[in-house]
Amino acid sequence: MNKDKLEFVSAIITNDEGNVLLLKRRKDLKLDPGKYDLCSGDMKEGEVPTQTMYREIGEEIGVKQEEIKKIERLGDITTPHEKLKNTTTHMYLIQINLSEEEINERLKNVEGPEMEIAQYVGNINVLRNVQKYSDFMRSTYTKELEEVFRTVQEKLNDREELKRKQWEEER
Repeated sequence: MNKDKLEFVSAIITNDEGNVLLLKRRKDLKLDPGKYDLCSGDMKEGEVPTQTMYREIGEEIGVKQEEIKKIERLGDITTPHEKLKNTTTHMYLIQINLSEEEINERLKNVEGPEMEIAQYVGNINVLRNVQKYSDFMRSTYTKELEEVFRTVQEKLNDREELKRKQWEEER
């Protein structure tokens, strides 16, 4: 990893119904206490983005790689950083089949937890609005992030259409 460049991984996690997982950071943290966040973190020396993503999901919410139903790479976005201009976040869309209660139970067993609570929000537009119109999110809203939101919405619409077609075929 180049010392003049920071790389992060961020995952928009959804359940089978297309709800989006928001994580609330603990209030006693030094960095962005009490703010909402996605499952994300910085890449360590020698890691590739997918390794970082699996590690962060395990560390932050206790989800194992084999519990992920679907993973889609959304691309890379330039992200604002206080010290460096050359910062990249590798974005992923993850589908899991765990309830809010199951994830919150796992948070109790995560070593050195950053997250206080997990909750599903109805759809990507809720996340977009929290991100865009409030100071509750840890990361900054950008035009590139808006493109990610649009892509996620399209993928969620595709999932919904596929479910509808499967339901019609079963009838």
